[in-house]
Amino acid sequence: MSSRGQTDVTTTVTSARKAEMTATTVEAITTATTVSRQSLETELTKIGVSVEPFRTLTVDQLSDLLFSLNKAANSGSNGTGQESREDRTKKKDLESIALSQIDKKILKALLEWKGNPSSITLSKELDIPLSTVQRRRKRLEEECVRESYSLRYEKFGKRNITFIISLGAGDKSIIANDILGLDKVRQVSRTFGDSADLKVEAVVETNKELMDTSEKIKALPGIQKISWFESLEILGKKKDIDISLLESV
Repeated sequence: MSSRGQTDVTTTVTSARKAEMTATTVEAITTATTVSRQSLETELTKIGVSVEPFRTLTVDQLSDLLFSLNKAANSGSNGTGQESREDRTKKKDLESIALSQIDKKILKALLEWKGNPSSITLSKELDIPLSTVQRRRKRLEEECVRESYSLRYEKFGKRNITFIISLGAGDKSIIANDILGLDKVRQVSRTFGDSADLKVEAVVETNKELMDTSEKIKALPGIQKISWFESLEILGKKKDIDISLLESV
Protein backbone atom coordinates (compact mmCIF):
# COMPACT_ATOMS: atom_id res chain seq x y z
CA MET A 1 0.00 0.00 0.00
CA SER A 2 1.33 3.47 -0.85
CA SER A 3 2.10 6.00 1.87
CA ARG A 4 -0.81 8.08 0.54
CA GLY A 5 -3.19 5.14 1.02
CA GLN A 6 -1.86 4.43 4.50
CA THR A 7 -2.42 8.08 5.46
CA ASP A 8 -6.05 7.97 4.26
CA VAL A 9 -6.75 4.77 6.21
CA THR A 10 -5.11 6.14 9.37
CA THR A 11 -7.10 9.37 9.10
CA THR A 12 -10.36 7.45 8.63
CA VAL A 13 -9.69 5.18 11.65
CA THR A 14 -8.70 8.14 13.84
CA SER A 15 -11.84 10.08 12.89
CA ALA A 16 -14.03 7.07 13.59
CA ARG A 17 -12.37 6.55 16.96
CA LYS A 18 -12.90 10.22 17.88
CA ALA A 19 -16.55 10.01 16.89
CA GLU A 20 -16.98 6.84 18.99
CA MET A 21 -15.30 8.46 22.03
CA THR A 22 -17.43 11.61 21.64
CA ALA A 23 -20.63 9.57 21.45
CA THR A 24 -19.64 7.56 24.53
CA THR A 25 -18.84 10.72 26.48
CA VAL A 26 -22.13 12.38 25.51
CA GLU A 27 -24.04 9.22 26.46
CA ALA A 28 -22.33 9.08 29.88
CA ILE A 29 -23.04 12.75 30.57
CA THR A 30 -26.64 12.35 29.43
CA THR A 31 -27.11 9.30 31.65
CA ALA A 32 -25.70 11.10 34.72
CA THR A 33 -27.92 14.10 34.07
CA THR A 34 -30.96 11.88 33.52
CA VAL A 35 -30.53 10.18 36.90
CA SER A 36 -30.55 13.52 38.71
CA ARG A 37 -33.41 14.78 36.58
CA GLN A 38 -35.42 11.63 37.21
CA SER A 39 -35.07 11.95 40.98
CA LEU A 40 -36.23 15.57 40.84
CA GLU A 41 -39.14 14.74 38.53
CA THR A 42 -40.13 11.91 40.89
CA GLU A 43 -40.23 14.35 43.82
CA LEU A 44 -42.32 16.81 41.78
CA THR A 45 -44.74 14.04 40.85
CA LYS A 46 -45.08 13.07 44.52
CA ILE A 47 -46.41 16.53 45.36
CA GLY A 48 -48.85 16.44 42.44
CA VAL A 49 -46.95 18.53 39.89
CA SER A 50 -46.91 17.53 36.22
CA VAL A 51 -43.34 17.56 34.92
CA GLU A 52 -44.23 17.97 31.24
CA PRO A 53 -44.22 21.81 31.25
CA PHE A 54 -40.74 21.81 32.79
CA ARG A 55 -38.91 19.48 30.40
CA THR A 56 -36.79 22.36 29.08
CA LEU A 57 -35.50 23.36 32.53
CA THR A 58 -32.00 22.41 33.61
CA VAL A 59 -31.40 20.11 36.59
CA ASP A 60 -30.45 23.11 38.73
CA GLN A 61 -33.60 24.99 37.70
CA LEU A 62 -35.72 21.93 38.54
CA SER A 63 -34.05 21.75 41.94
CA ASP A 64 -34.92 25.41 42.60
CA LEU A 65 -38.51 24.80 41.48
CA LEU A 66 -38.89 21.84 43.84
CA PHE A 67 -37.49 23.89 46.73
CA SER A 68 -39.90 26.77 46.07
CA LEU A 69 -42.93 24.48 45.82
CA ASN A 70 -42.04 22.61 49.02
CA LYS A 71 -41.51 25.89 50.84
CA ALA A 72 -44.88 27.21 49.68
CA ALA A 73 -46.62 23.97 50.72
CA ASN A 74 -45.00 24.00 54.16
CA SER A 75 -46.08 27.57 54.83
CA GLY A 76 -49.79 26.84 54.33
CA SER A 77 -52.45 27.85 56.86
CA ASN A 78 -53.45 25.59 59.78
CA GLY A 79 -57.09 24.76 59.14
CA THR A 80 -59.28 22.21 60.89
CA GLY A 81 -58.23 18.68 60.00
CA GLN A 82 -54.73 19.76 59.02
CA GLU A 83 -51.61 18.06 60.44
CA SER A 84 -50.39 19.46 63.74
CA ARG A 85 -47.34 21.72 63.70
CA GLU A 86 -45.35 19.02 65.49
CA ASP A 87 -46.31 16.40 62.86
CA ARG A 88 -45.44 18.75 60.00
CA THR A 89 -42.07 19.50 61.58
CA LYS A 90 -41.27 15.80 61.90
CA LYS A 91 -42.38 15.18 58.31
CA LYS A 92 -40.30 18.06 56.99
CA ASP A 93 -37.24 16.87 58.93
CA LEU A 94 -37.55 13.43 57.33
CA GLU A 95 -37.85 14.76 53.77
CA SER A 96 -34.77 14.18 51.64
CA ILE A 97 -33.27 17.16 49.86
CA ALA A 98 -32.25 17.11 46.20
CA LEU A 99 -28.68 18.40 45.80
CA SER A 100 -27.00 19.21 42.51
CA GLN A 101 -23.23 19.15 42.03
CA ILE A 102 -23.20 22.94 42.41
CA ASP A 103 -25.08 22.63 45.71
CA LYS A 104 -22.51 20.14 46.97
CA LYS A 105 -19.58 22.35 45.97
CA ILE A 106 -21.05 25.34 47.82
CA LEU A 107 -21.93 23.29 50.91
CA LYS A 108 -18.48 21.71 51.05
CA ALA A 109 -16.84 25.13 50.79
CA LEU A 110 -19.02 26.51 53.60
CA LEU A 111 -18.13 23.55 55.83
CA GLU A 112 -14.39 23.65 55.15
CA TRP A 113 -13.93 27.44 55.16
CA LYS A 114 -12.52 29.08 58.24
CA GLY A 115 -14.96 31.84 59.11
CA ASN A 116 -17.92 32.94 57.03
CA PRO A 117 -16.89 33.48 53.38
CA SER A 118 -18.68 36.09 51.31
CA SER A 119 -20.66 35.02 48.25
CA ILE A 120 -18.20 36.96 46.07
CA THR A 121 -15.31 34.93 47.49
CA LEU A 122 -17.18 31.66 46.93
CA SER A 123 -18.01 32.68 43.38
CA LYS A 124 -14.35 33.33 42.57
CA GLU A 125 -12.97 30.25 44.34
CA LEU A 126 -15.57 27.83 42.95
CA ASP A 127 -15.82 29.44 39.50
CA ILE A 128 -19.60 29.71 39.79
CA PRO A 129 -21.58 32.83 38.75
CA LEU A 130 -22.25 35.17 41.68
CA SER A 131 -26.03 35.18 41.12
CA THR A 132 -26.06 31.36 41.27
CA VAL A 133 -24.02 31.32 44.48
CA GLN A 134 -26.29 33.89 46.14
CA ARG A 135 -29.48 32.06 45.16
CA ARG A 136 -28.20 28.59 46.06
CA ARG A 137 -26.52 29.73 49.27
CA LYS A 138 -29.74 31.24 50.58
CA ARG A 139 -31.59 27.99 49.95
CA LEU A 140 -28.84 25.76 51.37
CA GLU A 141 -28.44 27.83 54.52
CA GLU A 142 -32.20 27.61 55.09
CA GLU A 143 -32.42 23.85 54.52
CA CYS A 144 -29.04 22.21 55.21
CA VAL A 145 -26.88 24.32 57.49
CA ARG A 146 -27.23 25.35 61.13
CA GLU A 147 -25.43 28.63 61.57
CA SER A 148 -25.69 31.07 64.44
CA TYR A 149 -23.66 33.50 66.52
CA SER A 150 -23.59 33.41 70.31
CA LEU A 151 -21.61 35.26 72.92
CA ARG A 152 -18.74 33.71 74.86
CA TYR A 153 -20.50 34.15 78.16
CA GLU A 154 -17.38 33.49 80.23
CA LYS A 155 -15.89 36.70 78.80
CA PHE A 156 -18.77 38.56 80.44
CA GLY A 157 -18.51 36.74 83.76
CA LYS A 158 -21.53 34.54 82.95
CA ARG A 159 -22.14 30.78 82.76
CA ASN A 160 -24.09 28.88 80.12
CA ILE A 161 -26.20 26.19 81.82
CA THR A 162 -28.08 23.40 80.04
CA PHE A 163 -31.15 21.87 81.72
CA ILE A 164 -32.51 18.51 80.55
CA ILE A 165 -36.20 18.20 81.40
CA SER A 166 -38.58 15.25 81.49
CA LEU A 167 -42.26 16.13 81.18
CA GLY A 168 -45.40 14.52 82.55
CA ALA A 169 -48.91 15.34 81.41
CA GLY A 170 -49.56 18.62 79.64
CA ASP A 171 -49.04 20.46 76.38
CA LYS A 172 -45.31 20.55 75.56
CA SER A 173 -45.63 23.80 73.60
CA ILE A 174 -47.31 25.61 76.50
CA ILE A 175 -44.74 24.30 79.00
CA ALA A 176 -41.89 25.31 76.67
CA ASN A 177 -43.29 28.83 76.34
CA ASP A 178 -43.64 29.09 80.12
CA ILE A 179 -40.00 28.11 80.56
CA LEU A 180 -38.88 30.50 77.83
CA GLY A 181 -40.60 33.29 79.74
CA LEU A 182 -38.29 32.86 82.73
CA ASP A 183 -35.74 35.61 83.28
CA LYS A 184 -32.45 33.73 82.70
CA VAL A 185 -33.61 31.35 79.95
CA ARG A 186 -32.45 32.09 76.41
CA GLN A 187 -33.47 29.00 74.41
CA VAL A 188 -35.78 25.97 74.65
CA SER A 189 -35.54 22.96 72.30
CA ARG A 190 -37.71 19.87 71.92
CA THR A 191 -35.63 16.69 72.31
CA PHE A 192 -36.00 12.92 72.12
CA GLY A 193 -34.16 10.53 74.39
CA ASP A 194 -34.06 8.83 77.78
CA SER A 195 -36.03 11.11 80.13
CA ALA A 196 -35.33 14.06 77.82
CA ASP A 197 -38.28 16.00 76.43
CA LEU A 198 -36.87 19.53 76.51
CA LYS A 199 -33.41 21.07 76.47
CA VAL A 200 -33.20 24.50 78.09
CA GLU A 201 -30.27 26.93 77.77
CA ALA A 202 -29.91 29.54 80.52
CA VAL A 203 -27.32 32.23 81.28
CA VAL A 204 -26.51 32.80 84.94
CA GLU A 205 -23.77 34.47 86.95
CA THR A 206 -23.86 32.84 90.39
CA ASN A 207 -24.81 29.51 91.93
CA LYS A 208 -27.79 31.24 93.52
CA GLU A 209 -29.09 32.30 90.10
CA LEU A 210 -28.57 28.73 88.88
CA MET A 211 -30.54 27.27 91.79
CA ASP A 212 -33.26 29.91 91.51
CA THR A 213 -33.73 29.16 87.80
CA SER A 214 -33.82 25.43 88.48
CA GLU A 215 -36.47 25.86 91.21
CA LYS A 216 -38.60 28.09 88.96
CA ILE A 217 -38.57 25.44 86.25
CA LYS A 218 -39.44 22.69 88.74
CA ALA A 219 -42.39 24.73 90.01
CA LEU A 220 -44.07 24.87 86.59
CA PRO A 221 -47.00 22.47 85.92
CA GLY A 222 -46.06 19.39 83.90
CA ILE A 223 -42.39 19.22 84.97
CA GLN A 224 -41.54 15.69 86.06
CA LYS A 225 -37.75 15.61 86.33
CA ILE A 226 -34.90 18.09 85.81
CA SER A 227 -31.10 17.78 85.60
CA TRP A 228 -28.44 20.20 84.48
CA PHE A 229 -24.86 20.47 83.28
CA GLU A 230 -22.40 23.22 82.35
CA SER A 231 -20.10 23.06 79.31
CA LEU A 232 -16.67 24.35 80.31
CA GLU A 233 -14.73 24.18 77.03
CA ILE A 234 -14.66 22.54 73.61
CA LEU A 235 -11.88 19.95 73.62
CA GLY A 236 -12.08 19.01 69.96
CA LYS A 237 -14.12 19.35 66.82
CA LYS A 238 -13.99 17.75 63.38
CA LYS A 239 -15.97 18.04 60.16
CA ASP A 240 -15.02 14.71 58.55
CA ILE A 241 -18.48 13.24 59.21
CA ASP A 242 -20.22 16.26 57.64
CA ILE A 243 -18.01 16.12 54.54
CA SER A 244 -18.40 12.34 54.06
CA LEU A 245 -22.18 12.64 54.51
CA LEU A 246 -22.32 15.37 51.89
CA GLU A 247 -20.26 13.34 49.42
CA SER A 248 -22.50 10.30 49.89
CA VAL A 249 -25.68 12.14 48.87
